[in-house]
Amino acid sequence: MKVEFKKIIERDKFDRLFQLYLSELSLYYPAPYNYEECLYEYDNINRYFNDNNHYSYFIYLNNNIVGFVLIDDNSNDNYELSEIFILNQVKNQGIGTIVVNKIFDKYRGNWIIKVVPNSKKAENFWMKTIKEYTNNNFEVIYTGKYNRAEFKFNNK
Repeated sequence: MKVEFKKIIERDKFDRLFQLYLSELSLYYPAPYNYEECLYEYDNINRYFNDNNHYSYFIYLNNNIVGFVLIDDNSNDNYELSEIFILNQVKNQGIGTIVVNKIFDKYRGNWIIKVVPNSKKAENFWMKTIKEYTNNNFEVIYTGKYNRAEFKFNNK
């Protein structure tokens, strides 16, 4: 199994994949949907393609695009993994863990990961992945009206 991440160049492919992601997110909390255009909406998605402080990568499995990851560089080595998505047909194969570990190794510093609200599955994934990556050296807090889990750690 060959798992890689590469900078997104083909925006049209990302846009299609992103709609799948937003549809899946809508299972957990309200996602704005434009009924006239038949599209989910997401504020400031263009920053991941037009800004030096935001990174967008496709996730590849055996040279096929199977997802994406979006990262915010909040300056001074403070990063936030903003969004990650893997197609349902290839989930539960360890792809997410492999990719985020590679991302963490590439970007060293303070990290924050805000988990999808109301998704115990996502929270369990992040708990296991971050616990293993940091050797249990992380903090988790719960915030907001959805009691959203936020993981924080430093890997500098």
